[in-house]
Amino acid sequence: MHLKFMNICDHLLYLLLASKTAIFLVFFSMSSFADISQSKKGEGMSYWDDRTSKKEACDKALLEAKNDVLRKLGLENFQSNLVETCTDTGDKAECELYQSTFNNISGGYIKDFEILEEGRGGNQNKFCVVKIIAEAIKFRGEHDPNFVVSANIGTRKRFFEGSDLIIYGELNKKAYVNILGWYPDTDKDYYHKLYPNKLEKKNYLQGKFSIPNKNNQSKYKLYITFPNNLKKNETQEFIIVLATKRKFAILNKIKISELLTRLNDLGKVNWYMQKIGYSILRKK
Repeated sequence: MHLKFMNICDHLLYLLLASKTAIFLVFFSMSSFADISQSKKGEGMSYWDDRTSKKEACDKALLEAKNDVLRKLGLENFQSNLVETCTDTGDKAECELYQSTFNNISGGYIKDFEILEEGRGGNQNKFCVVKIIAEAIKFRGEHDPNFVVSANIGTRKRFFEGSDLIIYGELNKKAYVNILGWYPDTDKDYYHKLYPNKLEKKNYLQGKFSIPNKNNQSKYKLYITFPNNLKKNETQEFIIVLATKRKFAILNKIKISELLTRLNDLGKVNWYMQKIGYSILRKK
């Protein structure tokens, strides 16, 4: 799916910000903590049948292998905001895998990895098995309990392509807000910046807010389309609302590990992340 800005004033203006719609909020600040780095091996498996390509099966197995490394680092004890889309989506197992990734990110992340093995395996060779060795980073420090954000996209968690989104949020303190999208079915290693953007540049917010804001909702929309060349009829995407105590620049497309490294340099006390999951259905 592609998330676009649709200008509905004098003429249609499409500002492509991402290959799909997911949005994230994070809060940053300039305090630094030393990280804890360990090299560990991990293994993941994903079902591989005639309807599943090698890339789809092995990409999911790789994600599970990374989660396995993070669990071995003790991060399964960390909790993150609930990604509610898994209660509604048709592919619950896949969605829960993505949700567990978010849970692990609250405590740490994979900075770098090497694939040791990849191929068919498991019961009757019906799985893609991926084995890796990875450098896992465990965040040091804790979030500031007096610095939080709450965000949502309403009560719906499944959308048909062609729908549009409004993100509603509230900050308990002034902060710099960035909204990012993660599209694991098509671009699993990168986040895409959705806000601030060319139509809304000021992102120092306080109290209640909406993206697009009320003054701009007649000018553009966050428009959902289904990813090109995706064979299945439903996909999961995620919105991340990222708030920071100080101004924090993010490129339009950034590798996830690079962003998390920068967050770790800031220290958990200086940022806060709200995650929102949803599912997109192809129109038949």
